[in-house]
Amino acid sequence: MKFLRLLGINSLVLLFLLTIVGAVAYYSQIRRIDTFFKLTGESHVAYLQYDSTAMFVHKPNIKVYENWGKPNQKFNGERRTNNLGFREDQDILEKKESEYRILVTGDSHTDGALRYNNQSFINVWETHLNQLDSTTVYNGINGGTAYYTFRNYLGFIQKYSYLKPDIYLINIFTGNDFRETFLYEDSRTSFSTIYKNLNLRVKKRIVTFGAKKFPITQGIDQTLYFKSFPDDKEKALAIAQKYLLAIKQFCEKENIKLIVTLLPSKTETNANFKEEIKSNYNISEKDINTNLQLTNSLIGWLNTEAIENYNLTPVLEQATEKVFWDHDLHINDNGHRLIGEYLFNTIKIEN
Repeated sequence: MKFLRLLGINSLVLLFLLTIVGAVAYYSQIRRIDTFFKLTGESHVAYLQYDSTAMFVHKPNIKVYENWGKPNQKFNGERRTNNLGFREDQDILEKKESEYRILVTGDSHTDGALRYNNQSFINVWETHLNQLDSTTVYNGINGGTAYYTFRNYLGFIQKYSYLKPDIYLINIFTGNDFRETFLYEDSRTSFSTIYKNLNLRVKKRIVTFGAKKFPITQGIDQTLYFKSFPDDKEKALAIAQKYLLAIKQFCEKENIKLIVTLLPSKTETNANFKEEIKSNYNISEKDINTNLQLTNSLIGWLNTEAIENYNLTPVLEQATEKVFWDHDLHINDNGHRLIGEYLFNTIKIEN
């Protein structure tokens, strides 16, 4: 009887401690999410500012210097923004009669891990267009912003439609834009969302030694998330479609041509890297193809809605040089150049 009483007391103490730990973890995660969206983090204060329409945008007229990488692949450059906070060296002024504007948005891949602004695929595309046509001034505007996803893409065109773009191009990063949809909804601090993000954080820490040499970002996070919560794939697609449909309707109203490009992660373009990820994270062939499955589902829906779209997977898959940074798996200057050249050769612009 004494033993049972002692066992019961210890069980209650353990349960109490676990409850405390769970509560601390839960509210710490809420604080992390709130801190992110209030942009009070050190890495955000220098570069981003709150916006009631797009949620957040770049600060204008800034330079943020960067220096990172691995011994065999070093990067140093600057993030420079113009008068409106775009990744452009030239300020955006009133639109000229002979000017053709291409407004581009996307997440950090579009924003660009690049030494110079003119290395972005938007500016590569712009340069080729201007070399071909001397009667029209093509102005490609890089509005890519780190952390953006579908809700931001809608707010972005609503905010900047006054610039009168002729084309609005959304460069969707299929490696994590779907997973992030839940964090950008107003229910981002619901118990379900907090639990699922805590679950992912814990799993990211409990990995094999081999897996730790990879950055657990840019495609891998999303794969791990949907491996644990496969039912959320359809929910994420529904959220993506909701915002894209609203963007389509807005662009039609404003007489803006809408184009969507779908940018893959390294996993979808490099077979050797894909096998390394499968092995080190113990991911099945079915789970490793989640990003591809989501991409194909979205392409099918875009085609049904008659939204012009281009899958960039073959462009990067067929590259003979590195197109992703080893450090964090963002597309590098080679990747941007290839995409810019592909858009120039593929998209037909009618003035």
